[in-house]
Amino acid sequence: MLRQHILRASLWPNRPLCLFCAAKTQNTLSHARSLSVTAPLSKRARKKSAAAKGDDKDGDLIKYHLSKSEPQEIKLKAQKDLRKKTAVKEDVGEKTAATKDNDDKTEASDGTEKKSDRRRRKDNAKVREETRKDVAQDDRPLSLKEALLGAEGSKDSNKARKRREEQLRIQELYARDLNFEPVPIDIPPVPMLSYGLDRVLFNPGVYRLQDPRSRIYNFDPYLEKIMPVKEFNFDALSEYKTSSKDETLLALTERLGTKFTGSTSSMSGVLQHFHFLLSDFRALNHMMLSRGFPKPSSRFSKITFGPDAIFLRYKKDGVYAIDADKTYDSPNIMSWLGHSLEKLLTTDREEFELFRRSSTEKPPAEDDSSRCYHYSRQGNLLMRSQLDAQDPRLPGTGVFDLKTRAVVSIRMDHKEYETGSGYQLRFDQGEWESFEREFYDMTRATMLKYSLQVRMGRMDGIFLAYHNIERIFGFQYLSRADMDRVLHGQDTTDLGDQEFKLSLALLDEILVKATAQFPETSIRLHFEARDAKTSFMYIFAEPVTEEEADEIQNRGAAAQEHFTRTVVGLGKDDPEVQEAWQSIQDNVDEQMENDSNGEAVDKATAQDDAEEIRESEKEDDEEVADHEQEDAEKGQELESEESSTEAAGEETAADIVEGNYPPHGSSTEESASRGPLMGWTLTTRSQVNGGYVHRPRSFGADDEWKLEYHIQEIPEESRWRLYDALTERRRSKIGLEDKEVDASLQMYRNLIKRFSTRGREWREQQDKLNEELGVQVYKPLGPGSDAAKAATNNKEKKLD
Repeated sequence: MLRQHILRASLWPNRPLCLFCAAKTQNTLSHARSLSVTAPLSKRARKKSAAAKGDDKDGDLIKYHLSKSEPQEIKLKAQKDLRKKTAVKEDVGEKTAATKDNDDKTEASDGTEKKSDRRRRKDNAKVREETRKDVAQDDRPLSLKEALLGAEGSKDSNKARKRREEQLRIQELYARDLNFEPVPIDIPPVPMLSYGLDRVLFNPGVYRLQDPRSRIYNFDPYLEKIMPVKEFNFDALSEYKTSSKDETLLALTERLGTKFTGSTSSMSGVLQHFHFLLSDFRALNHMMLSRGFPKPSSRFSKITFGPDAIFLRYKKDGVYAIDADKTYDSPNIMSWLGHSLEKLLTTDREEFELFRRSSTEKPPAEDDSSRCYHYSRQGNLLMRSQLDAQDPRLPGTGVFDLKTRAVVSIRMDHKEYETGSGYQLRFDQGEWESFEREFYDMTRATMLKYSLQVRMGRMDGIFLAYHNIERIFGFQYLSRADMDRVLHGQDTTDLGDQEFKLSLALLDEILVKATAQFPETSIRLHFEARDAKTSFMYIFAEPVTEEEADEIQNRGAAAQEHFTRTVVGLGKDDPEVQEAWQSIQDNVDEQMENDSNGEAVDKATAQDDAEEIRESEKEDDEEVADHEQEDAEKGQELESEESSTEAAGEETAADIVEGNYPPHGSSTEESASRGPLMGWTLTTRSQVNGGYVHRPRSFGADDEWKLEYHIQEIPEESRWRLYDALTERRRSKIGLEDKEVDASLQMYRNLIKRFSTRGREWREQQDKLNEELGVQVYKPLGPGSDAAKAATNNKEKKLD
């Protein structure tokens, strides 16, 4: 039966043939390579004339002298002369041999030599000639790899030789050995969520404030309409203190013997770059998005990838405070609104109304003692984390962070926030006007920073409130595991926890190096992870005086003060301000009394105020990051093309150290004329359970992560050039002028404006329906509920 099938499948038209038998009878090709195929790489021809053989004595004499301990220059010169002389001898020998061969061919009757032999001999001679040329171009002997690969192989060999001569100092870190521990400090009670919002903590997904189908409010409708920032009394809130101005934090740092201290907000931006490095720019996991969401990007926004900077402010006794670099900070309506919404979500209605400026009663005063902080340490680092809210039913400490998330129309153009405040969140899923879109934008822009802040504060997660400046649409709770699913690609927190500890350890060592290089002075540091052929990180440290640091940090102080006084209204209740305004108003009243003809009041002041409200500010890094993500999808570029130092992703840390980097910029300033600067590159390699990995995946509690890393100084002659390139990349991402941003976003902003206009009309219709149908708030009605118990009690009373 098998033979019949084989017969039908046979390609031979003659007698039947078994394929298995045919395979056995086939002539097998020899796997051995003929010696005649491989060209000899010897530097002498095989055939030499007698004269050439006699001259070998000179070569032997030169070899004898080369064996003596002469200076390196003389040896190289002698080697070069020997090769030249040998090449001449070989040429003479080949010519003599060729003449003899020609005579033999003429005398032969039919030419006993085959054409294939002549061709092979000709090819061998050609290979020998090319080999001699390579030797003449290089003063040292070529290896087999270099001879076969030519110039490219030579370059690789040069790099390998240099690496062998310069042994790199490879260091190791074991994640399990690192101890991130709490600092026991007595703290006041942490606030809890109000209005029954704690239900959101135990329900995954978005919890709408109002159900769109039944129109039932899940929570108190008072939460829906946000108190305008002008009406909120921010003077009643305690002032936020940076790390360098927090005396309690500095005293605790000195008492614990740690060297560096910082807050979650000042350190999270820098720690982002350690995540990029250790994860080798791991792609974001968006498997939780719906299939209908159009082409989500798996990369962070370009601004999130942008360089970050901090100040190490030297205090005393070897203590340094970490402050965020505020070079490109600008006034922001959302940061102020976040403070008021945090108060709204953790107080009842009566207490919150006391913070309204028109309130006749004073709000409860806040002082430093009312602020709650978690303090944690690892190595030389002490971290401070403000505690927003707490619920004892949550795992661990039960503490979580409050985050207010403005919709895309506000983030895209917060200086014209009134225009974008009509944008609504109407749908669960979809590209526009959906909670899914807001979640997606957050994953690419701020989720990594949120995750790091949660870990620094030993928190369980974040509580989100989605809003459009005027209204709150819904709430969502994201645990650390929820965020790690997006950032690390797994549901457990093991990988994120280990990476966080390794990041702190690397940051600790870099700060120690910087302070050792520039002791007892304030230092400005820049960090940037580079997604190159081999991922690495730039670190630059520049010493600054206290005056220089203050000047950089206060560049936006005037704009911030102007914004707070005109838009927010902060400081209007200051006694000095009130006294001055009372005097002004007295003068106005006096003038009005003198106006007997009933002249109209000049409206110029009111117009000026309106213009000041619309005063343009620069985009801040976090909010620009959000709207920049969507620009990438629309093909719009917020920044210029990347500099030539990152061309084709071929830049590596070794290239930088060796000086093999492409030119960048046209700066002619010398480093000596610009002050001291130190630069390093940081390169890492991960090993999980004894095996090297590209990046850790599916990491469990029983897995072991060993990190190898190397910190290399950047050559002095190239530091300022690379530093200028880095600072320009930072400026191009978060420091663009308003005109540059407006030009690149005009079309996109017009699209958002149409959504905002349409959304405002839809909201007006919904408000009319609420007035007609009335407002209904959810409350349990079934058996066992308070309503059912009350109804039962009423019936019993009637029966009695």
